[in-house]
Amino acid sequence: MSFRLIRASTFLLALVMALFGTGWAVQEPEVTLEFVQTAHPSSFPPLMRVAVRNVSYTPLNLVDRITSSELLIDGKSSPRKELPFDGPPGLPAMGQWDACVPLEDYASTVPPGKHHMVMKMGGAQSNKVTVEWTPVVNWRKGNMKTRTKEVRGMADALTKGLPRGCVEEWLTVKDGGVQESSRVRYYLEPQFKVIVPYAQEGGPALNAEVIAGPVKVYQEPRLRD
Repeated sequence: MSFRLIRASTFLLALVMALFGTGWAVQEPEVTLEFVQTAHPSSFPPLMRVAVRNVSYTPLNLVDRITSSELLIDGKSSPRKELPFDGPPGLPAMGQWDACVPLEDYASTVPPGKHHMVMKMGGAQSNKVTVEWTPVVNWRKGNMKTRTKEVRGMADALTKGLPRGCVEEWLTVKDGGVQESSRVRYYLEPQFKVIVPYAQEGGPALNAEVIAGPVKVYQEPRLRD
């Protein structure tokens, strides 16, 4: 083997060690925690939104990260319960997953009041979020005026960029009749319609729908198919 070939091989080995030996290939993902909630107590419980961004140039085992994750509530660890994960099994290099995860997957109850929360996934840790936790209200104990106020407050909390899966934690019933492809019309009792515009985020490969604009609320009887 020539000196030039040996030198080239040595350089290549050094480059591989520099890239992979420094942890570039096993870089911890970026984890972002956010709570989506109405400005006032309502019948819509807070949503825990978690975004995981793979900043590495190698795939990330998302199932392992989620199933072994833990939620720190005021510094106290609440490991994720042994539940199946219905998200994607992994993330490609530089890929991202953004969804709402049930708080019940980690903690059965959260006492009313202010709490500090952090999501941990292996060596990765999210930002610290301060949440003002309030009990869920039974809207049936109010009147049409209070129900209208909380439905409009819920719509205000549905901001642009929020994943459709998060929206449908609150809006579980679709209205009947013809639906537009880019806007979904939901029904809430008694006789409220909520129209949410969606758009694809990240192209067809990601196949993620997010809110694309303002959410509209109006009153009308439910349509039946």
